[in-house]
Amino acid sequence: MHFLAIVASERRNGNSDIIGRLSVRYALKSGVDSGEVAHLKNFRLEQCRGCLQCIGENKKCGIDDDLYRLLDIIKEADRLLIIAPVYVLGIPGKLKMLLDRYLAIAGYMKTQVAGPGASIGVAALPDWHQFQIPFTNLMLLAVGRRIAGSTVLYGAGPGEVLLNGSIAGLSVLVDKLVHFKDEPFDSTVAQKCPVDHSSVFERIGGDRFRCPICLTPARLTDRGYYFDASDLNRHRWTGKSLQEHFENWVLQTRPRFKSMLKDIVRKKKEMGI
Repeated sequence: MHFLAIVASERRNGNSDIIGRLSVRYALKSGVDSGEVAHLKNFRLEQCRGCLQCIGENKKCGIDDDLYRLLDIIKEADRLLIIAPVYVLGIPGKLKMLLDRYLAIAGYMKTQVAGPGASIGVAALPDWHQFQIPFTNLMLLAVGRRIAGSTVLYGAGPGEVLLNGSIAGLSVLVDKLVHFKDEPFDSTVAQKCPVDHSSVFERIGGDRFRCPICLTPARLTDRGYYFDASDLNRHRWTGKSLQEHFENWVLQTRPRFKSMLKDIVRKKKEMGI
């Protein structure tokens, strides 16, 4: 079993870097055969250009950067942990840039039998990281991982996280990730979405809400949100749902655009643009 910790911070010897190195130590103690830290800053990743070259069977992104080198490293990991600092309530730019290459990622990773993943956010203060965990977990879902757990550790300056009591949760999360068993979801009442651990919900009517990340519906009760097992096990990031989305929408993007091109050109002329 191989353990991979991806550190999405640019700072050397910062909190995320320290957590990454500690996580490998804990993973080895929990029984993995090997472990490594990959720093996102060491990969040259460019912004998606929206060229749609990756739209199609067995098509790769035309950008000549390190995307596929990184994806190959991720493919080799039986257990994947992403560690990212909080930037303006959410994830840092380079991790978002990687996530924005989702169409190329999905086409390359779709045949992978992926293992579980987990995420750690590094924040300075409580209540200033509401979007960090959901979007880091969205990255895990994008590479086909089932979320085994998530946590936020606190520390502002480099190494400060070691002085905060929340650091004790690191070994617990790593052990949970290492020994995670991928089983179907059960119906449950929770404060966060069981799929992606988002605490942000959108109301869709009355006492009905849904998670905006995975679209799983929930009903608000006096004890929390009730999630039905049938909904949890068919959220939009399951392998089946993604395959249907890829075949019925993504692969149809190019022919659909070509069929509308004459009308688009005509409309642009009418509007003078």
